[in-house]
Amino acid sequence: MEATGTQAAHTPPDTPTGPYVLRELIRDIPLGVHEEDGSRAYITCVDTWNGNLYIGTSAGEVLHYVSLPVEDDDNAPTQYIFATKLEPVFNTHQEGEDRGVKKLLLLPHAQKACILCNGTLTFYTLPELSPAFGGKIKQPGCLWVGGIDAMEHNWGGNAAYGTVIVICLKQKLRLIRIGHEARKIRDIDFSGVCAIQRSQDLACVADGQGYSLLDVVNQRKNELFPITSLSASEGPEPEPRTLPPKMREASRSFSSPSPIRLGRGHERNVSMGAEPKNNDHLQPGSSSRWPARNSSRQPDAPAQPSSREPSPTKPESGDAPAPVSTEVQREPEVQTRRLPPNIVSPTANEFLLTTGTKMDEPGVGMFVNLEGDVVRGTLEFSTYPTSLVLDGGQATAEGDSPEQTAQEGWALALVKRTVDGKASVAIEIQRWDAEPGEVQKSKQWLPIATNEAADDSGVGLRRASTSVQLSVPEVSTSLRLRRLPLHKVTDVNLDSEAKRNQEEDKFVSRFTHIPANTLLYHDDKIAWVVRHALIARLEEQLNFAVDRTPDGGATIDVSAIQRVINGIRGQESTSELDFLTLTYARQKASLLLFGNLVLQTAAGIVLYERDKRSAEEALVAGEIDPRTILSLVPPLADEVVVGEQGIWISQGLRDTIHLLHENIDPEKLVQDPKGAYGDNLLQPIKRYLFAWRKKKGFGSVADETHVFRTVDAALLHVLLLLDRNSPRGPATPGSIRAELNDVVDRSVDCFERAVELFEQYQRLYLLSRLYQSRKLTSQVLATWKRILEGEHDAGGELIEGEQDVRKYLAKLRDPTLVQEYGAWLATRNPKLGVQIFADDSSRVKFQPQEAVAILKEKAPGAVKDYLEHLVFGKHHGQYVNDLIAYYLDTVLSELERSDAAQRTLLQSFETYRALHPPKPTYRQFITDNAVPEEWWHNRLRLLQLIGGGAAAEDKSYDVHSLGQRLAPYSNELVPEMIILNAREGKHGEALRLLVHGLGDYDTAIRYCLLGGSRIFHPGMGMSSGGSQGESPTKEQQALLFDILLHEFLRLEDSSERLERTAELLERFGPWFDVATVLEVVPEDWSVEMLGGFLVQALRRLVGERRETGVVKGLRGVENLRWAGVWGEKVGSARGRVVRAEIEGEAG
Repeated sequence: MEATGTQAAHTPPDTPTGPYVLRELIRDIPLGVHEEDGSRAYITCVDTWNGNLYIGTSAGEVLHYVSLPVEDDDNAPTQYIFATKLEPVFNTHQEGEDRGVKKLLLLPHAQKACILCNGTLTFYTLPELSPAFGGKIKQPGCLWVGGIDAMEHNWGGNAAYGTVIVICLKQKLRLIRIGHEARKIRDIDFSGVCAIQRSQDLACVADGQGYSLLDVVNQRKNELFPITSLSASEGPEPEPRTLPPKMREASRSFSSPSPIRLGRGHERNVSMGAEPKNNDHLQPGSSSRWPARNSSRQPDAPAQPSSREPSPTKPESGDAPAPVSTEVQREPEVQTRRLPPNIVSPTANEFLLTTGTKMDEPGVGMFVNLEGDVVRGTLEFSTYPTSLVLDGGQATAEGDSPEQTAQEGWALALVKRTVDGKASVAIEIQRWDAEPGEVQKSKQWLPIATNEAADDSGVGLRRASTSVQLSVPEVSTSLRLRRLPLHKVTDVNLDSEAKRNQEEDKFVSRFTHIPANTLLYHDDKIAWVVRHALIARLEEQLNFAVDRTPDGGATIDVSAIQRVINGIRGQESTSELDFLTLTYARQKASLLLFGNLVLQTAAGIVLYERDKRSAEEALVAGEIDPRTILSLVPPLADEVVVGEQGIWISQGLRDTIHLLHENIDPEKLVQDPKGAYGDNLLQPIKRYLFAWRKKKGFGSVADETHVFRTVDAALLHVLLLLDRNSPRGPATPGSIRAELNDVVDRSVDCFERAVELFEQYQRLYLLSRLYQSRKLTSQVLATWKRILEGEHDAGGELIEGEQDVRKYLAKLRDPTLVQEYGAWLATRNPKLGVQIFADDSSRVKFQPQEAVAILKEKAPGAVKDYLEHLVFGKHHGQYVNDLIAYYLDTVLSELERSDAAQRTLLQSFETYRALHPPKPTYRQFITDNAVPEEWWHNRLRLLQLIGGGAAAEDKSYDVHSLGQRLAPYSNELVPEMIILNAREGKHGEALRLLVHGLGDYDTAIRYCLLGGSRIFHPGMGMSSGGSQGESPTKEQQALLFDILLHEFLRLEDSSERLERTAELLERFGPWFDVATVLEVVPEDWSVEMLGGFLVQALRRLVGERRETGVVKGLRGVENLRWAGVWGEKVGSARGRVVRAEIEGEAG
């Protein structure tokens, strides 16, 4: 017969993603029938070792299967072929639990197998199951065989000395060392033991009534608690307990070659010792006492005697023990099934024992240590377990294999369950090493599909002697990398891709095998109970969250995905596979959550903020390649940049992306930033891409060049879409436009694509900022030029574009660019453009001659403004002639071209002369009534230049040549002629024109005061004092006033003549000589007309006379004072005869 071990991962509805699954090992096993009644036989025990499968049946047969070697494919299922069928020898047929093959105990290190069949123990060799020891050794009357030291079983023991086992006879325990030969070590009087678990010298045993700890060397016992908590009247009748007749010192000498069947009862003893009475029987002794530890959970146990007295027998047993047959004792089991004991060792220092009431009622698992104390919490089972196996959780102990590491500990119990009114057999799975509050949360069930759902016969769990490695294809199909075809690429190298696929398969193959060491048998099948790989569990949970609709679409259960994320949140990786698994799960969960956003957006549904935030947080935590996310959203899918190798992601993610693509209709996605598209997709994507931009430069991103080009391009596209409806103008703080500007200013990796996007969305100002981030000054200026010349800029952010150009040019060092765009700006805005050529703070400086030449060539209209800036702003007098010539050319050309201009000037004279005093100066008049034409403005500047200022006073312009040019229009340009006459010293002519030509009497007076300078200068009134240069002397002023007096006297209007003359004489009388004035004043003028002048003159004369008298008086006083001083000096001096002295000297 041949059976394949193909995988059969059972996933029942109530535990779709439990921690364990079933993987079928073999099926359709030929179990045969019972010879007694012809009923179908069932499996009673199984074990595997080194590719061999041994199956014990209730028909008393052992079926041996051998695995076929797998050649090429490591993931191919293991196949088993039938090898032999063995019918172990036995004395008599047994019924109930002892029927058929009850126990298969493999001893790999001794190359032996112990088979307990119908109460008879026989020995065979491995692997072919030929009789061992010549077939001479067999042990009838055996209840159980086992007791291999857990340390020896786990880590190999000492094969050279054999393996020690314990044979449980009806009256005693026999320790045998099995090696090349079988050698008895010792017998221990302990009857009815039906289960045993040993850890070095200490064993935990069950005798059908309760559990005890037994020191197999010192033969001391510590009773624990009963298997069942029912009272004696409710439970099955216990076997009578007898006291051995004699307590003796234990003997350690054994010579019996093989165990033999004994037929006497047994007693529980508080302390045990033994001494051989004959070669095959031990009696307890009293030299070593070990106080018994009574459990409070023993309602059916009789009262225990004092620790110093032997235990009494039960009252109904009488004083002397009577042989009790096994058949009689087991009869009650027909009506009331006795609870089978379960003893397992979670650690080297603990035992896990089960207790309960009935098979169909809940059971409890209790942990005891080697001292018999209850430790940890308790485990609760739905019903009393018929089988119990522990998996994992065995921490590395001293002397253990260094490869063994601690892992989660699980308890697998075979129980009965009732689901929807139907009874079934299931494996109850729960953590045994978790905190008490967490144990119940971890509990799950793995249903078993049996032919008889309510019957647990022929169903059991067994820990295999050796574990095997099973292939888990789900790991490979989920984790192996595959290329994601996003675009239609025709030049894909298929050979290279196939080679990469093989490399990825080889890499993942390291994780596709999991150890299996727990066997489940039921009906005619055997399966491995294996850990459900975390990747498979999470994959199933995520796949269950995607539901296919009848119309071929898909819906995504967000809450189910969120449960997966919460389940792995904070979970730390303990291995490379764990790291890959958790990363994969987070990425797929985030992909599905984002896919839900896209699907809901296509349906026009605006999601709750929490759903969008959860998807966004999952994307950030999952760190999935953003290109895979963006590929789901048009038009952002166009921003995905793929290199020559393509995008390689886990196959599970690739399949998910294909699924989402199949269910996303781009035409249904209304790309409205104000609708669901903007709320559900653009906003979360924006924040997600901003998070990715922070990873630049970390070096942990695969294919980072193409990834960040995609990220930047997509982010720009998203921001452009969101900013499309923003008002025109500069960005406000915190706005989308501010974020967009910040992204551009910090530089982007997708420069070419950014240029295309800005051109596409007509965001020229952003384009200029992009060029600025790359220091492409020529492109910046060219873009600004496009905006200023009228090309549409959708953002409207360049408010003062010309000012921005001027400031930007001032910072450049490239003279060519400054010259080119400075001239362009000067042509567009002369006043602003010339500042570029005249700004001393600019990095590129131009000499005035060079700037003038450039402007004359490229911006003639700005020459005047540049010269004005030099002359008026910087007071460069050497450019006065150029500026005057420019003004003069403009004015004269206008007068030559237009008669209206001449009439305008003449009319201004007439209008001004018609005004009656007080009236403004002519300069103020023409300024206030300026004509809005360029030539008029230039004429005002011309008057300012030639009529005053430092440049004019420095005589930095040619007066003679200027006069010649003005001569043809002397009647129209009277102020100009006045200024030129003044510059040439023709004061009389200048004053004549002022008085008779213009009628500007105030300016005439100012002319006299200032000596003819700075007339017609803006802002200079009578209180200005004088010019900035040398002021005229009073004599010069008096001369000019004298000329002005004569001109006033020549005024045609007599009243005007009289008024102006009287005012002049009254205001400036001190500058006139009275006699001269009286000579020139007409005789017909009355004295009253000149009263003011004459009164001032007389007062001045009287004052002068009085001043003269005072001076004379002061001089006389001073002479008298000095005369007095002289007299005093002379009077005090003594006289001397100077003559005598002279004569004496002469003699």
